[in-house]
Amino acid sequence: MNRAIATLILASLIMSTLPLNVAADETQDIPANAQATGMHDSLVAALSHANLVTALQAEGPFTVFAPTDAAFAAAGIDLADFDTDAENATLEDILLYHVYSGSVASSAVSDGLSVEMLNGDNASFTVANGTVMIGDATVTTPDVTASNGIIHVIDTVLMPPADVVDLVDIPTVASSTGVHDSLVAALVQAGLVETLQGDGPFTVFAPTDQAFADAGIDLTSFDTPEENETLANILLYHVYAGAVPSSAVTDELSVKMVNGDMATFGVDSTGAVTVGTANVTGADVEASNGIIHVIDAVLMPPAGEICYNMVSHTINPTATNDVCNSYTYVENYSMAGQTITGCYNTVTHAVSNVSQAECSAYTWTPAVDLATTAAATTIHTSLVAALTVAELTATLSGTTDYTVFAPSDDAFAAAGIDLSSFDTPEEIAILANILLYHVVPGTTLSSDLPAGMTNVTAANEDTLLIHVEGSSVMVGESMANVTLADVPASNGVIHVIDQVLMPPAADPFEGIDCAQTVGIGTSGYVFSPSVVNIAVGETVCWYWEGASMPHNVKEVDGFKSTTFVENGITSGAAMSTVAFSHTFTEDTTFYYACEPHVGLDMFGEVVVGDGGVEDSSSTTDADDENTPGFLFATVFIAMFGALLVMSRSSRES
Repeated sequence: MNRAIATLILASLIMSTLPLNVAADETQDIPANAQATGMHDSLVAALSHANLVTALQAEGPFTVFAPTDAAFAAAGIDLADFDTDAENATLEDILLYHVYSGSVASSAVSDGLSVEMLNGDNASFTVANGTVMIGDATVTTPDVTASNGIIHVIDTVLMPPADVVDLVDIPTVASSTGVHDSLVAALVQAGLVETLQGDGPFTVFAPTDQAFADAGIDLTSFDTPEENETLANILLYHVYAGAVPSSAVTDELSVKMVNGDMATFGVDSTGAVTVGTANVTGADVEASNGIIHVIDAVLMPPAGEICYNMVSHTINPTATNDVCNSYTYVENYSMAGQTITGCYNTVTHAVSNVSQAECSAYTWTPAVDLATTAAATTIHTSLVAALTVAELTATLSGTTDYTVFAPSDDAFAAAGIDLSSFDTPEEIAILANILLYHVVPGTTLSSDLPAGMTNVTAANEDTLLIHVEGSSVMVGESMANVTLADVPASNGVIHVIDQVLMPPAADPFEGIDCAQTVGIGTSGYVFSPSVVNIAVGETVCWYWEGASMPHNVKEVDGFKSTTFVENGITSGAAMSTVAFSHTFTEDTTFYYACEPHVGLDMFGEVVVGDGGVEDSSSTTDADDENTPGFLFATVFIAMFGALLVMSRSSRES
């Protein structure tokens, strides 16, 4: 009896491991087994529709990866849609992509295996933690044996890979879609077709014809070089340098487009991608030189950054958006007791004597490149000419961001620079070195500059000193003043300065790692910065060149003390040019003064580590007779004893 019960339990356990919804009969062929499962009705119907039942009843053997009815429903396959020979051929291709010629058990599948299915396409397998996948489908029930092969149940309908075709360039692909005629026409008008036929790769966000219509863009209105430049700027705001598939886009990703402006992307919980205000309606259209993503709106570059005059081709670098849009031409206009004829600005109330056409041509527009911006300021004619001689115009017209400290024409005149004298390769190289000393990689606004002295590396690889004191910004060892800051450009920013900077002959601290650099303030009577904090083992450098009066560094014995430390740390005699450094090897506070100006409170200090503060938290041992407390008690007792003896002696006498 016990043996019978045990046998029944064992049989029940074995049966419980079998799938309850798969009825396998090894004597029946694959279509008969599929029909009997109760969850492959769609597959059997598809095989019948494509006239493949007889083929899979043949001797084989075959291995069939059988999608469930739920898989067919998820794939949205409706057999009623396959009613032509071409559509039935497509259905047959899909079904035969699920069939392998041969009998392959799941145990024979290895990770990375790739085999040719009956339709002629390859399918790849992955095996991880005992789970077998073919393409994107998971094998949910393996090894269902039939008389002519094996069935593996899968949860997804497999789609054959797309046919490989010869790819063409982006403009050619766009012209063939039927929905990008406006985009192609705009590329032709802006002279950008050849650009987007280049090697790339590019990623193009391509607005449809409807998107162009919604944006109200009329190409006939772009009939001047300036207007076509605006059109090119809009179109290049749709282009990214590099091939980026939609799967690589993340939510809130921000990238610089080819026109130099930033575009921001969004990805919602469903995976839908947006760029700016446009939705990506068709992703990952491949071209020979990149990828096209179809979008439903025309992207407009960010709002303008500079006030440009389309007649004079100049800019007003100080004008705000409100000022730029407030120019109006008046004739015999009475205001404040005056009669005005000319170009009047209703915000600044300034009047200029320019033509009505020029007065009406101011527009708030996206900034252009650094070289073009400099040419439009009207005060950088010499700089622009120098860039041409030094063959640097293309460098400052590209997409790389730079910060340019731009000397005015007056600064060039004061420096006595004669461009005609730079007529050999060696002299042109010297001029290029001077100009690149005014250029710093990256965009640095005046608000980004820290107070005090900062050393940055200029484009000629020399160190450029920037000194910020209050609202004043000075550049270089000669302390050129920034007279106009933050003139925007599409690839950086311009700061106008009143001197031509000359690169240093040599680095006075070459091989020395200066943790802090101290100079002389503009008043000439203060170290800048006057207090610095460094770590033990770091070096402080003191440097000034061509100061208006001699200065030095000389150690004093305390905070604002006028007593100099004998044999203390010093830079030597006071001089108008000093390059001095000292490395501090222990926690201390180093106090110093300028010897000639100590009476004017020209002091400084260097706090090293904790500043040399003694630890007062140590405890004393009351039993240690060497401790101050013990000695005090001993002395007190001795004195008290002496007084007693003296008192007794006095009474006895």
